[in-house]
Amino acid sequence: MNDDRLTAQDWVNAGLKALATSGFTALKADLLSKALGVSRGSFYWHFADVGAFHTAVLQRWRAIAYDQVVREVEGAAENRLAALLQRAFGADARLEMAVRSWATAEPQASAMIEAVDAKRLRYIRDLLVEAGLASDVASARSRILYWTYLGHGLSARPPAPAERRRILDELAGLATAPDRRTYTP
Repeated sequence: MNDDRLTAQDWVNAGLKALATSGFTALKADLLSKALGVSRGSFYWHFADVGAFHTAVLQRWRAIAYDQVVREVEGAAENRLAALLQRAFGADARLEMAVRSWATAEPQASAMIEAVDAKRLRYIRDLLVEAGLASDVASARSRILYWTYLGHGLSARPPAPAERRRILDELAGLATAPDRRTYTP
């Protein structure tokens, strides 16, 4: 690749790919420049230092992991919760898990994970409230859905598409089932 044509976004994309396939220790200028076939000078032309690059990678991950997903789900005219579940559970979880691993060692990544988690949980809660659940029930069930999503990302063998669809239909049904708790004064 020619240094003159490489953009900051090219570096960020290479970083995301390296992160997903090799983990956060691969987010170094020398390793990425070798992978891209360019000099390290190209890296430093676009980023003041590795920390600035890490910031750009995390911002791009947030855009992919939250902003893009919400845009896609909001475009679903029918059941947005079902669309979110299909999107989330059908995606390749390697990048998600790599960023979470990175967050165990890097405060900046940890802060980004916390921010994205909070936004995701609010979004899921809002979808459940729109489905008719009380806010407190929606909050609890949004966590259950989210924890299920995170556990799914750790699964070695995801289910076949037809089975995943049946599981997600059941999960959506459980999440939106009426609250059957009885309250006593």
